[in-house]
Amino acid sequence: MSKKCFGKITGLSVLRHGLCVAASLCFLVSCGDDDSSSAKPDYEVRSCDATSEGSVEVQDSVSYVCHDGVWLRQDGQGGVVGDSLHKDSTGKTIPVTHEDSGKVVDSSRVDSLSSVADTTKSSESGVEDSSGNSSEVAYALKDVKIVGLFGYGILESKNVSVSELDSALNTTGLSFLPTVDSKKGSYSVANVTSEKPYVKVGVHGKIADVVHGVTLSMKDTLSVIVGGSGKNLEANINVLTFLKSKYMEGQLKKKGSKTFAEASKKASDAVWDMFHFDKSELVSVDSVTSIAGIDPSNAALLAVTIMMQAVINDSVANLWKVAADVADGSWDDSLARAKIADWAFNEDVNDNFETVLKNVERLGLGVVPRFEQYIRTFYRAELGIPACTEENGGEIVFSTNPYSVFYAADMSDVSVTAERFFCNGKTKAWREAMDKEKDTYGFGVGTNGEIRQGLVNAGLLYSYNASSDNWRVDSSEVTVNAFFVDKSNITDFVDIKTVYEGIKADEKVIFLLRHGQRDQNATSKEDGLSQAGLDSSKHVGKKLTKFKEPMRLGASEFYRAQQTVIGIAMGRGQDTTISDTIPELNDDWYMIDRQLVNQAESDAGGGWEATSLYTYTGAYSGENARINAYYNLEERSAELIELLYNKYKNQSDRFIMLSSHDKLMVPFVAYCSKLRINMNIKNGGTWINYFAGIAIIWDKSGNRRYVAFKGLKDAYFQGW
Repeated sequence: MSKKCFGKITGLSVLRHGLCVAASLCFLVSCGDDDSSSAKPDYEVRSCDATSEGSVEVQDSVSYVCHDGVWLRQDGQGGVVGDSLHKDSTGKTIPVTHEDSGKVVDSSRVDSLSSVADTTKSSESGVEDSSGNSSEVAYALKDVKIVGLFGYGILESKNVSVSELDSALNTTGLSFLPTVDSKKGSYSVANVTSEKPYVKVGVHGKIADVVHGVTLSMKDTLSVIVGGSGKNLEANINVLTFLKSKYMEGQLKKKGSKTFAEASKKASDAVWDMFHFDKSELVSVDSVTSIAGIDPSNAALLAVTIMMQAVINDSVANLWKVAADVADGSWDDSLARAKIADWAFNEDVNDNFETVLKNVERLGLGVVPRFEQYIRTFYRAELGIPACTEENGGEIVFSTNPYSVFYAADMSDVSVTAERFFCNGKTKAWREAMDKEKDTYGFGVGTNGEIRQGLVNAGLLYSYNASSDNWRVDSSEVTVNAFFVDKSNITDFVDIKTVYEGIKADEKVIFLLRHGQRDQNATSKEDGLSQAGLDSSKHVGKKLTKFKEPMRLGASEFYRAQQTVIGIAMGRGQDTTISDTIPELNDDWYMIDRQLVNQAESDAGGGWEATSLYTYTGAYSGENARINAYYNLEERSAELIELLYNKYKNQSDRFIMLSSHDKLMVPFVAYCSKLRINMNIKNGGTWINYFAGIAIIWDKSGNRRYVAFKGLKDAYFQGW
């Protein structure tokens, strides 16, 4: 049994023959279950006497005014139509028992009555004003009934509000109390009479999220504008009509605006256009009442509902932000449109529409329309991605929308993403392209053994096999680094400042250099730099201050190498902590066996001489060498690059400063320059100087380049 309660508002001022008369309005509201139909409530009416003269009672949507001891029914225009409540033998009004079992539909003003009729002067035709002239009351809406659906299968609510709007679409404070059927998702409000042109109907409650398969409480209100002519107006509430009403707000506020009907038609078309739908095959958005059924318009409503729910918790794109954006006549938020389109495309590529379909089926509304085609229409138009058909099977695409997470300026552009999409002509569906598919797209026929860089993954190389007419990944360290060495085309040393300041925003760099000056006989691990070496380290560091990011410091196990990077850090004015001690950067990286190297040095006439012969002629290396003391130059150099690249490629640091030794740096610089830099002291070359080395630079796609640099004025050793 539902409980009923009365609401009373007292102290209303009523104008009657120019006198202020105190009045009160007691309006009825339902305070229980909306669907409780067994009760037959009794409403007690106060006595109409001198103390209540001019007071108003509202019952079953009808207003009664107390006059001369009699309750008189008002006609909605300020007049009265007779003795409506009978008196008993004592002269008091008889309590009225209402036989209806629904909610009270109060179409009177809830906040106040602007006027109460002077029953001695008013009539159905007009009211005499202060000048003695009789004027008609102009009602934009008179005894109008408004009905509509709001549930459309997924929304359940008891909270429907109906408010008066003025010509500027501002609420006036006047409200109307509707009857709500929360289970059917419908509402109605009768006898709406207003001097203002519009009414707004709003609803909020619990909504089924068909994307995520949960039920949510809406934080905001779905609302629509109601207007126009006629005694019966229909105003359905869903995502389409909500967007339409927001669009209409802008239309109706414009100077020289269209009629309500014209604005409504234009706004309906605009909503379909927002999503790139063909409106010629769809009905007006006002007529779409369900997300179930075989009608294309039902499928379109479901598609829009899904897309709006997909990003309901997103700070950029949600229904209410979209609605606010379209109020000026267009959906200008390119980022929001792209975000919704990205979600839709990703769902389609990963076959997730099936999950949404099952969520809708569980609602038990009937046949689920083919919403997918409308979602595809939207994302294809927004992202610039065509339909996948038999004709374009094998095509690889990316988004041309710069706001999309799938954007690329061309096939090799990975500034936003390396994802590309392959059309399967048999299934007519897009899927994520594999590395080989996108990297070799358009390669065509090559020459046997030809090496090409991947179009998207620049760090991957592909070699062509003529017998199988096939490009295959060639990921060997030697092949990869030989390719980038050749591409780098090093011919000489460049000042370290130039290299440093030329690093691009999407690049990272490892500076690998020879340590600073030491005393001639300071050759042990514990020996440090000379004073000149310490000073030079700081001098080099002062060149490297353009970027604010600190350099990550690393060095071999030798103290002088560690002092070198510390000095550079001091010159930059940054923290001097060494993050990495790397044994591979000791001076024996290229040496297979120290004793054999000693033999080679004795044979060549010294350490520099043996290193020069090994580096530039291949002496002392290989199974056929008289003394096999050193590793293969190409293989060992490629191994060092891969070791350092893999160590730092996923680190957050953009700049890494590493210090090593001359017997590592000479072979390494020679390899990276394809022997163009001559440090072969056995053939007119000059040994490497302090602070000279190689910069290993790479970008996010894996594309690499190598640059030889010098930290001092001279890149070649000038003597002790």
